[in-house]
Amino acid sequence: MSRTLQCIALLLATTSAAYAKDAFTGTWKGDIKESALSTKPSAALIDQGVYTCSSCIPVVKIAADGALHPIAGHAYYDAMSVTIVDPATVKYATSKGGKSMSDATATLSADNSSMTTVFNDTSAANGIAVTGTTVSERVTAGPVGSHAASGSWRQTNQTQVSDSGLVFTFAKAGKVVTYSTPTGTSYVATTGGPTVAVAGDPGWTTVSLSQPNLNTLHETDYLDGKVIGKYVMTVSPDGKKMTMDVNDIKYGRTSTLVAYRQ
Repeated sequence: MSRTLQCIALLLATTSAAYAKDAFTGTWKGDIKESALSTKPSAALIDQGVYTCSSCIPVVKIAADGALHPIAGHAYYDAMSVTIVDPATVKYATSKGGKSMSDATATLSADNSSMTTVFNDTSAANGIAVTGTTVSERVTAGPVGSHAASGSWRQTNQTQVSDSGLVFTFAKAGKVVTYSTPTGTSYVATTGGPTVAVAGDPGWTTVSLSQPNLNTLHETDYLDGKVIGKYVMTVSPDGKKMTMDVNDIKYGRTSTLVAYRQ
């Protein structure tokens, strides 16, 4: 699954004697309601039978006819379909190499001011799905005559994500940090050491770490050698809460995510 979805989903850990030695070791689970999500909206247009996602990188533009159409330049899918169900409902699906990667159904509220999207992300290499519901508020409307799902939308804290997308684990021994998620993304890196490979995530290929103090960890993420994100993770003095300041460089978004030790 995407890094963006692992972060907007994040963090928690098992309290143990190990914590006394290291602030990060353990399993963490994200709390979306306590997090400050990015205020930068996403934008899409469904008009005259064509779907355009202008906030996607690269931009996606395909016929909204329910058929899968080839898409280039995206790590998690190489084909996408958009189906207009009715004036208030749109279905989306993606695939890669002929295998289903995700499906989602977006439904507008009666006054078109909010949109609820039920999603099922099956892109993880180990087959574990991430499911949930996002709730977005309208920022701008689409042009007259376009589908009601058109316009720009900002995600809210009412979003819900399954534990498979919220949980991750750190294990730290000296300067060596091991990171893993239920969906199979992992790395083993040394703080202050070289950039190393990330396994299980085609949209995040390498990572580097630094640790300015015992309760703070800096992570830099790369895709094919290019920096795509920077993260500053800080554990509270009592060891129960982690705060992550996220700079999503690829999409130009910033957020602050909160997690609690399990």
